[in-house]
Amino acid sequence: MNNNIVEINSAEIEDLLKVKGIGRVTAKNILKYRKEYGSFSRLEELKNVAGIGNKKLQMLKPQLTLEEVIKIKKVTVEFNPAEYDIEQPEEVHLVGSMNNWKPDDKSYPLQKGKDGIWRNTFKFKEGTEYKIMYDSSSWEEEKHVGYYGRNFVVE
Repeated sequence: MNNNIVEINSAEIEDLLKVKGIGRVTAKNILKYRKEYGSFSRLEELKNVAGIGNKKLQMLKPQLTLEEVIKIKKVTVEFNPAEYDIEQPEEVHLVGSMNNWKPDDKSYPLQKGKDGIWRNTFKFKEGTEYKIMYDSSSWEEEKHVGYYGRNFVVE
């Protein structure tokens, strides 16, 4: 019997693999779901993850906890190049602490509106820091990070 209780909102793949009934594919699906939709507020939400149904959830429940409830905020990020005397870029991305500042790992695209303003809405943990990258021909931060290095924080 597995005596380890795993906190579902902070668990990484290695932690999830310690749970009887979770294999590598299901563990990846849990992380993918959490990244896309945010933290779980109830264990029943795990039924939204590919590979977990009612029966499997009942088997998993005694091995999981939600002790670390993380507040998720919906944030609309806008970037107007004209405000910063920057020519209209070809693409704009958001990068930050949600991916350990590794743009090549994952960046979040903004879409250009008809008004020339780039925007997108994201769900991030409270306290997440981010920057706008308005030129990703190179991911060198000192050359291509918008807002002149100032971090924004989700409050």
